[in-house]
Amino acid sequence: MRCPFCLNDNGCELDESQTCWCFNVIVPEDMMVLIPVKQKGVVCVCQRCIEFYRTDKLGFLKKFDLD
Repeated sequence: MRCPFCLNDNGCELDESQTCWCFNVIVPEDMMVLIPVKQKGVVCVCQRCIEFYRTDKLGFLKKFDLD
């Protein structure tokens, strides 16, 4: 599965036990709003993008042309 922002592999580990690393991470709500409507509830944001957003929100928005 690909991250909706950087388009790299998001490391999703969802399996038949319904567990994944993303179940233990809180994605900022204002970041979730940026996910394209067609992808909401379908894709996972990668750990790299979550960390980038948390540490440099303006840089993140600029890099992915979301400002």
